[in-house]
Order: sequence, then structure tokens, then C-alpha cells
Amino acid sequence: MEKTIMNHDEFTAHLAQFLDAETSARILGEDAPAANPPDAPLKNFFGDDFLTLLYRSQEPCAPPLREVKRSLMVLADLHEARHVRAAAAVTLGRFVQDRFPNGHGVAGSSQPHEWFHLARQLNSVVGALALANVLLARRDKKIEFNLEEDPLPRLVEPDRPASRLFSGVGQEVAHAWYLGARVTLRHVQRGFSGWGPEAFGCALACVVNYLTFLPSPRMSESTSPVAQRREALAWMKPLWNRLIQAASPHARDPEAYRMALIEQQLAVYVRLDDLEQNRVPPSTKPVPAHSVQPGQDQVVIVRGVIPNSSERGESEYLKQYEVLRKPVAFTMFPALAKLYSLRATLTDEFPWADEAISVVMSDLIARRRHGVVRLGMAPVLLVGPPGTGKTRFAQRLSDSLGTPNTVINLAGATDTKVLKGVTRGWASNRASRMVEFIQQTKVANPFFILDEVDKAHAAYGNGGDPQEALLDLLEPGNARRYQDIYLMAECDLSHCLYIATSNSISALAAPLLSRLRPVFFPAPGPEHAEVIVKGLLEDLERSWNLPAGTLTVTPRQLALLRGLAPREMRRALLDVFGRDADEVLYTLH
Repeated sequence: MEKTIMNHDEFTAHLAQFLDAETSARILGEDAPAANPPDAPLKNFFGDDFLTLLYRSQEPCAPPLREVKRSLMVLADLHEARHVRAAAAVTLGRFVQDRFPNGHGVAGSSQPHEWFHLARQLNSVVGALALANVLLARRDKKIEFNLEEDPLPRLVEPDRPASRLFSGVGQEVAHAWYLGARVTLRHVQRGFSGWGPEAFGCALACVVNYLTFLPSPRMSESTSPVAQRREALAWMKPLWNRLIQAASPHARDPEAYRMALIEQQLAVYVRLDDLEQNRVPPSTKPVPAHSVQPGQDQVVIVRGVIPNSSERGESEYLKQYEVLRKPVAFTMFPALAKLYSLRATLTDEFPWADEAISVVMSDLIARRRHGVVRLGMAPVLLVGPPGTGKTRFAQRLSDSLGTPNTVINLAGATDTKVLKGVTRGWASNRASRMVEFIQQTKVANPFFILDEVDKAHAAYGNGGDPQEALLDLLEPGNARRYQDIYLMAECDLSHCLYIATSNSISALAAPLLSRLRPVFFPAPGPEHAEVIVKGLLEDLERSWNLPAGTLTVTPRQLALLRGLAPREMRRALLDVFGRDADEVLYTLH
């Protein structure tokens, strides 16, 4: 008989016919889609074809797979106790982790973090810590924990086992530890019933790790990581005391273990006290990262006199630019460790843009390694299809570097007004956008995103060519003596940072192209849908002033968004929130 070889899509389509809506609902519960069309990819067990086939198989399993199948049956049974289903989810997560130890699955396989996230949702503290460890492994870091050698855990990089870090875990990892502590809190009233050494060890690790390792603060956050942990201690400290009391009897030497845990607790408190002494007092308004620091370099933007105007209203308006005749502060370079952490963060958020990340971060790291203290970067041109995330990438880079940014939309620009200013006497008179933004932010080296620069062209008349106007801005020598038409004065704009975006380079003049480093910014693939949605949800949380992790989407909604460009995905996501508000998961932590 002739053998037929199926590809993955054919296998999935064939297997889907055996799955009904009831089975799908039993496997994924409330997150399951209403029905699976015959040609749709499997939604069961997080789309894992192997586990689905194992679950549906009526044949006896090989001994190594019996426990896996039993876990699948338990997890799919909504009548089972939550803690039993949670343990099954942990078992399945570890099984998937063992199948793909390098962290990269194949088409039709699930991911370990999906199972551990489900276990945490079912109140498993073991699953909570396992999820944090998976997220940490993505940053090529891990936690080493040995109370006999050191009361504090170690955050190390596998290729440098001797190194010890206290930062660089990322907000997502820290939040996973925090939620692990919250899961532990739910077990207090039951006296940690059914817990063993593993559960207690995971709970203690979540508490200690969260209080010990601090992520870099977000620009949008008004509370520092140290202050957040001080606030969390209000409920974590009594929880921690109960954990120590309940965990000690499960150790081989209960008294010695209890004393070691108390010593560890004191070490964490001492570390927080030291960090507390170096932060801004609570009564003081938080200082932006780009504000003036002691000994920080400064520069005068307008060295000459700004001519006055005979019109009273205009004269009053001009006075606000007098601040540029006084020293203006620079945004300073962050430490090298933070730059390495930023590179890892951008790689996580924009995995399809590795070339752009490499070019930008190599420039920044090289400058910092050679002792440069003022934040600076050569102008870059991101070239790629529309809606691929070029502008968002530039904004995330600027936010992470701690310098303010603004987008100058050059699509359809046919004159130089926004770049050079508008002559006095006209109703629309104003300074150039660069000078205006420096006056607003009081920062000498802000970030300007020149959006769709390929669509800016000179029109008939004497309005000037916007692409030609950019030549002086991108040439440090000319930018140092940049003439603002409205102020009628020379301005030093040589320290500004620029990232331009374009759909192609054919429409750019050769002189302009020579002043930019073109970098290809490709479109993301369907496999990047989850990371794009995650980033968009974080953007919405920041703009709506919601706590991190508040907004989530269901697997069905994620499937609807898969395949869209980031710009289209953002519009579709808002549409999903509006139309399916009853299905969106709003989880307040």
C-alpha cells in the first residue's frame, strides 16, 4: 500500500474533526472558543497537537506517557478540585519544558509558560514560581538559592556563574513573583493545607525574590520599585512570618531551618533599608530621569539675544523662550548594565527587528564603554512596510533611555514650517518644533521621531523642501548654529537624537540618505502576535493609567488578531474591547 505523508496543516485539519465543542470547553474551560471550524487550527491544550492526540487516543499508553495522559484527563475534568487540576497543569508544563529544553517549541506545540500560567490561575504557588523562572530564562538569567552559603538568593547569568546581579530581572518577572506571593496569601486561612516542602519553598522564593531583585523603573511610574516593595511589606511581612512558622516543621532540622529563614528575612530588610536611604524621600515629588542632577553637563541653546516684537501678545509669547538662554540639562547615559538589559527587553518586545536593535544598541553601548556620559546616538532610518511597529520601537527606545520624545509627522509635508519655524506676523507663527520641544521639556538632547520622511516633498512655491531642511539638523556642525526663523536667533540643536521612518528609500534624496543609517525593519509574522498584543496592552495600561497586568485577552480574541500588522492590531484590539467587553478579562492585582 502506498504511504501518504501529511504536512502539519493536513494533520491538524484531520485531527480537528474528532474534537467537538464540549471537549474543547472541558479542556480550556471559559477560555475555549465556542466551536472549532474544520479548517481552523486546534485550540485545545493551548494548540498542542501531540497532547490533544494523546488525550483522544483510546489505545494504552507507553509507561512514560501514562502520567501525562492522566494529567490531561484531570485537567479537562472541571469537576476536579482546583488544586488537583493545578498540580496536573504543573506536570504538563514540566513535560513540555523537557520536550523542548532550549525553550523553543515547534509548530503545533504548546509553551511551558502557558501551563504554568494556568496553574497559577488555579492558585498553585509552584506554578507561579515556575512561570517566573521561565520568564527569567528568556533573559538568560536564573536564580541560585542556597541558605547555607548566603541568606540572599543570587541572580546569575549562566555564562558568568561567578557574577551576582541585583537588577535586570524585568518588570514581567518581578510581577510574576508578586502574583506568586498573592497566590500564597489565598492559602493562609486554610493553614496551608496539603502543602509540602516544595510548595513552601516556592512561596518563600516568590516573597524573597520580589523583595530582593528590583527591575528598572518605568518612566510612567510615579512610585519607585523600592517604594512599591515598602508598600507591599504591609501584607507581605505577616504572610512571611506565617510561612516561616508553617514551613519549619517540614524541614529535616526544623529549628535550624527556622533560624536560617529568619536570618534571610533580616538580610532582605537590611538591603531594603540601604536602598531606602538612597532614594528620594516620600514627601518629595519624583524627579524625572532627564532632570538636572548634581554635576550634570548643561548647554545654552540660544547664545545670542532673541529680538523682541512690537506686538504685545507676541512679545509675551517670546518671553517663554528666554529660558533657552540659560543652561539646559542633558539626559545622561544609563549604566552599561541597564543598556544590556534594554537590549534584552527590546529583543523580547520586537523579536522580528533584530537588525534594528543590533544597530541602535551597538552604537549606544560603544559610546558608553568609551566613557561618553551625555546620551547620544547617530541618526537612524528605519525602512519597512507601513504598520510594522517602527514608530513604537523608536518611542520605546526613547522611554527606556529616559529622554523625552515627540513624533514629527512628515507625511504630506510640503514646506519647512515645522522644521524651521514660521515668520513673525503670520497668524500661524511659531518656533520650529525642535526648539519648541526643548523649551517645553528643558532637555538639550530629546528624541525626535521623523515619521514617514519619504512622503515629505517640496511643493510649487517658496515654502522650501522639508528634506533639504533636515540636512542641517542631521549635520552636527550646521545644527550647532541652526537658524530658527521665528526666534530670529541661532540655536544649538547639535545634541538632539533622531530616528526617521520610511516605507522605502527610493523617494529620499541622496544627500539626506547619506546622513542616515538605513536599517531594514521587517513586518512581524503570525508567530509574533502574542508578543505584539502584550506590548499593545502595556501601552494601553500606561495611557489609561491602569496597573500593569490589568488588561488581558482570551485565546479566542488573540486568534482573531493573529496575522494583522501592529498598527491594524491596535485598532482591532480596541474594537475587540468595545464589542466583546463581556469576554475581555479585567484582572486587578
